[in-house]
Amino acid sequence: MDKSLQDVKDFLQNRLPTMVEQLHFFCEINSSSYNLAGLATMSEVLKKSFMPIADNIKIIKSPSIEAIDMSAKTIQQKCGDMLFIQKRPELKQRILLCGHMDTVYDVNHPFQKLKFIDKNTINGPGVADMKGGLIVILHALTAFESNNYAKNIGWDVLINADEEIGSPASKQFINDIANSYQSALVYEPAMNSHGTLAKNRKGSGKFTLIATGKAAHAGRAFNEGRNAIIYLAKAISAIHELNGKRDGVTINIGLIQGGDALNAVPEKAVAKIDVRISKKDDEKWVINEINHLIDKLKHNDYRLEIHGEFSRPVKIVNPATNKLFSTIKELGDKLKISIDWQDSGGCCDGNNLSAHGLPVIDTLGVRGGDIHTHNEFILIDSLVERATLSTLLLIELTKKGMHNVIS
Repeated sequence: MDKSLQDVKDFLQNRLPTMVEQLHFFCEINSSSYNLAGLATMSEVLKKSFMPIADNIKIIKSPSIEAIDMSAKTIQQKCGDMLFIQKRPELKQRILLCGHMDTVYDVNHPFQKLKFIDKNTINGPGVADMKGGLIVILHALTAFESNNYAKNIGWDVLINADEEIGSPASKQFINDIANSYQSALVYEPAMNSHGTLAKNRKGSGKFTLIATGKAAHAGRAFNEGRNAIIYLAKAISAIHELNGKRDGVTINIGLIQGGDALNAVPEKAVAKIDVRISKKDDEKWVINEINHLIDKLKHNDYRLEIHGEFSRPVKIVNPATNKLFSTIKELGDKLKISIDWQDSGGCCDGNNLSAHGLPVIDTLGVRGGDIHTHNEFILIDSLVERATLSTLLLIELTKKGMHNVIS
């Protein structure tokens, strides 16, 4: 085995107890996308963790975004701020490493603690998605910085706080900085416990459908009312029927709410809709079909409104990403781990980075599974495995030059 490879493995293996300790510390801080206090705490913890290897650490304030709540009111939504960590910012040859600190488990969710399932498996909120991935970034960069080649390349780490809700506040910053890099690595968890990477990814859009009727007393003036819930039900049933009519498009009615009291005819009803697409042209098809249905359901006594957008473009791997994957696969062979990839219906910040033409591998985080459920788990040995893989990749890109690896 190559000595430098063994040195990296030994260096990171010795840090495994620290990694596991950090995993418990990170994951027991509730940092759901809407828990601003928890996100601020998590940001400070991460700032201190990265400080020994960083040149600059900046808090990037997230702008407020306009959103529609489940009562159909337009609100200004505040998201957690971004952490932007820089090394050798003067260098033009740069790589971006991305992660997110937010999780899907809100502060009142019963799933808040970690427990060992066996000696190599920990169950806990965010252990795989993606606080384990943040630990991989931290220790891979620490190992990389102990290498003589490190001085020849600059790296930045962006950790946002709204990825789990589609990065509405951070996507503009991601778009603004994307062209400063030659490649990007994203530390979402692997597709499965075997370590499969994501290849092509679907794009996504998030929409809010509002039905408006007329309020009335359910007993005294029932016939004067116009039930918004019933009208919304007709609309979402028609939208659901679009599933199966175009390959690669799925439309999920994920949340609904309406009414204020059981004895009142509801004036408002709201549905939240998640759309996944496989081709850029699907965006236009979905919008046209939904608008056609709204026109078809027009009624003098009711109103339907649709709000939202496609915020995650479809990710189709480009030739440079194929070459980057080939390099990772070769490194996996050296480590005696099998590296493969497959298409994913999920999406992440890698979609947005890829839209700028960057070569992007976006599942370099830990091996685990059951993410977004109370069964979420991490395989502990993947912390060292994935950190080693990323360290070797950074060394390879630096030794050969990123241009030579991906072009």
